[in-house]
Amino acid sequence: LNNHQSTHATLIKYTSRPPRHPASDHHITHSTMSGVWVFRNGVVKLVENHPASAAGPPGGGAVRRKALLHTPTGEVVASYASLERKLVALGWERYYAGGGGAAGDCMLRFHKRSSVDLISLPKDFGQFSSVHMYDVVIKNRDAFRVIDV
Repeated sequence: LNNHQSTHATLIKYTSRPPRHPASDHHITHSTMSGVWVFRNGVVKLVENHPASAAGPPGGGAVRRKALLHTPTGEVVASYASLERKLVALGWERYYAGGGGAAGDCMLRFHKRSSVDLISLPKDFGQFSSVHMYDVVIKNRDAFRVIDV
């Protein structure tokens, strides 16, 4: 029982936060339920599991890819053009930040005049991850849902 408790505590430790990095010049990875914590040059980053990766999740199951579903039409969003049409129909507008900084160059932004909400998405649709999908869902609960494909 004591052994089981210590294993459980270790799992909670590794899934709730990244383990400490022992040396900043080494590249070390640790698996978690949602991806892999990568330590490189003193920086920690969570890399999500992707279906193209050769290694599957622990237990040998298939990695599930996520997609954004527009619930009123049953259509899976396959491009930013499609997503933008749906967001505009819901009252969202493209937001062009002034200053042209580095962040503005690589992000698409949408805002709603009736709220303070802002949706920020990477300009490259290939970088559109489940984190971005859930951001869209949270701000449009009746119109979108994230599904496994």
